[in-house]
Amino acid sequence: MRLLIFLISTISAVNCARVLGFFYFPSISHQFVYQSIMKEMSLRGHDVTFVTPNPLNDPSLVNLTEIDVSVAYESFRKYDLSNFGRSSHSVFTIARIMNSFSEEVIKVEMGQKSVQELLQKPNDAFDLILIEPHTPFFFGLQRKFDAPLIAVSSLNVYSYYHHLTGNPTHPVLYPDFLSGKSGRLTTMMEKLDSTFVNIMWMLLSDLVVFPRAELLANKYFGDKGSPIKEIIKNTSLWMLNVNPIFSCGRPNVPNVIEYFNIHLDRTESFSKDLQEVLDNSKEGVVYFSLGTNVRFDHVQGDIKKTILEALGDLPYTVICKWESDRAEGQPKNVHLRKWVSQQAILAHPNVKVFVTQGGLQSSEEAISNAVPLVVIPFLSDQPLNAKILTSKGMAETISPKDLNRTILTETIMKVAKDEKYRNKAKELRDIFLDQPQSGIHNVIWWCEYVIRHKGAKHLRSPAADIPLYEYFMLDVLAVVLIALYLVFKVTKTIIRILMLFLRTTLPTTSEKKKTN
Repeated sequence: MRLLIFLISTISAVNCARVLGFFYFPSISHQFVYQSIMKEMSLRGHDVTFVTPNPLNDPSLVNLTEIDVSVAYESFRKYDLSNFGRSSHSVFTIARIMNSFSEEVIKVEMGQKSVQELLQKPNDAFDLILIEPHTPFFFGLQRKFDAPLIAVSSLNVYSYYHHLTGNPTHPVLYPDFLSGKSGRLTTMMEKLDSTFVNIMWMLLSDLVVFPRAELLANKYFGDKGSPIKEIIKNTSLWMLNVNPIFSCGRPNVPNVIEYFNIHLDRTESFSKDLQEVLDNSKEGVVYFSLGTNVRFDHVQGDIKKTILEALGDLPYTVICKWESDRAEGQPKNVHLRKWVSQQAILAHPNVKVFVTQGGLQSSEEAISNAVPLVVIPFLSDQPLNAKILTSKGMAETISPKDLNRTILTETIMKVAKDEKYRNKAKELRDIFLDQPQSGIHNVIWWCEYVIRHKGAKHLRSPAADIPLYEYFMLDVLAVVLIALYLVFKVTKTIIRILMLFLRTTLPTTSEKKKTN
């Protein structure tokens, strides 16, 4: 029996892998996704090292070592992201702000003693590396730790990453997610703008972003090994948080996996007083939250007063995520909280409308609970999410620049009273939840698949290695055009010779006839 137990323990140890997850972005909505993955990997018995600005701090996860880089939030607070999108910024400005922010966060996080100690580990310290790909710098971790690398994004990724992976990047069919467009584009202006965005991402990446990331990677990971761009092209797997409601129907190559609904199984509850507020609000509840990335101190104008006045005009109880628990001029029907358990609130049957910024995680939580939305999109993918949710019939959108007391009140009332929004939300919920396996099990299975097959290089698409002129078959087109041109020239020459021959022979024939 002792021998049997020993053998079983040995087999279990062999199946465990050493996993490094480095997820740098200081935003709890992003980190909810990564926390779910790292927690599940730990529960599966893997030895997990998790670098994050939002540690789980769960002592029951004995296989999980967390490196706290929450100091990155100090950098995050310096940046105004309340209006960060194509509606107010050019592609160049967006790239500059993203690059500047990422580089500052990188320097802060990499300067932490615990991270420096991590980098002192030997090259074979890990069997798998998971990173957040929003900045190319972290792909350089593969130089330091020679292990298969998986890029895990809490949303989609921009078009040039898709191109380097070999995924279709047709600007008319699959616009860049930061362009604010979705589906097949029909107008010429939309097509031109989408093409411009794709080309600009490509040029800015190759000329600015990648070279700067290369310099930082050389500093922290050493300059031995493949360039950042080559590591990106050879990434074992890309896992993108794209759900069927927001999907553009892109035919992904084998090493691009779409996942969704992995952070919604968190056990959340709220305080007793908030429970009483929800239970006693028989007329209905409006939940208001602009998420964690939009702060009122960065929103232009007297927006706080406008929002509070509009919410006070409602005949419903309002639970509002705010910067403080009290505010000047706070209406009696409005309950302010610095932090709330959003999933728990949205699951309550008295909630009639969710006023949101339209972030992907908030949108998924609303869909899974069939709660109709009023979306006020500010940054990143939020305008695109708002457009999709509105087109699907479960939401109404208010542009931040058009936001005023009357519009906000009337839009909330419209969504709250018209049952078509909730009915559509229920339809989308049924689509969203109908999948063959849970989102987290899908992600973990693919992670372990890459471990089992030592990088799973067989999934890599040959399209990742094709230069643009071959991808668009310009060489074939050139050969065909040259061939057609040669055929045309030869045919033209033959016809001219025949015409010349006929001209010289016809007079001779005529003269013979006259003589006869």
